[in-house]
Amino acid sequence: MGTLFQIVLYSSDSLQAKELANRAFARIDSLNAIFSDYVENSEINRLSASAGTGQKIKVSQDMWQLISVSQKISRHSNGAFDLSIGPLSKLWRRAFRQMKFPDLDEIEAARQLVNYRAIRRYPLSRTIKLEHVGMRLDAGGIAKGYAVDEALKIIHKAGIRSALVTGGGDVRVGEAPPGKSAWLIASKGRNTVKELVDKELLISDKAVSTSGDTYRFLEWEGKRYSHIIDPRTGMGIEHQQFTQVMGPRSTLADALATAANVLSPVERNHLAKKFPKYLIVQY
Repeated sequence: MGTLFQIVLYSSDSLQAKELANRAFARIDSLNAIFSDYVENSEINRLSASAGTGQKIKVSQDMWQLISVSQKISRHSNGAFDLSIGPLSKLWRRAFRQMKFPDLDEIEAARQLVNYRAIRRYPLSRTIKLEHVGMRLDAGGIAKGYAVDEALKIIHKAGIRSALVTGGGDVRVGEAPPGKSAWLIASKGRNTVKELVDKELLISDKAVSTSGDTYRFLEWEGKRYSHIIDPRTGMGIEHQQFTQVMGPRSTLADALATAANVLSPVERNHLAKKFPKYLIVQY
């Protein structure tokens, strides 16, 4: 999934701790083989290859859950989060590699292929149909959060309550470490004059997802375009900001952070009301 994962857990049995960590990392690896569009034969790439054929493709339970949550976020964000953003992602990845702004006609052509409503779900058969030729799924805005949740689930099922799992900008923690009142989490944000600053969070039994354009952006003709793409316009967002979402689960926090970065303040407030268990903060 293009990032590093880390697991910290507290156990009185070192062998158990090692075994649990190995199982959790194996689960993350298995999800990478499902969700990563960098893996040639991943499930998500096989699904994208069926676009426009009229086929209903049977998907794994993990893929079904990920698509279902994604569609919910897409509806509530009016398309600011869209799993079908793949054509735009591919175009902008090339632009970042070449450090060259994409051709406007190419952006528009890719944007026309992005439409979460064209991802059809059939619950009784657990199948998915992608309506249009050229559609391509990209789970980069939600898969890491899902993997974090699944890894922690394995640890919690074994009775270990004090644990932390991180994947990129997604962190989820259980109960506080022994002798502590909370986990101390290092984060990033911006101060009132838009300077990048270090921040610290004290959390327990929470997920935190952070999304921003600190390191990945393209500067072109005096403008700065983030790697975070607005699916509705096809453009990398230009406003420099951090979004931090805190709530019960990393899957939703990850996707909400991605969507909130794209939305205007009014739209973001509307989205926040749809998910009252999640706190959305913009820096």
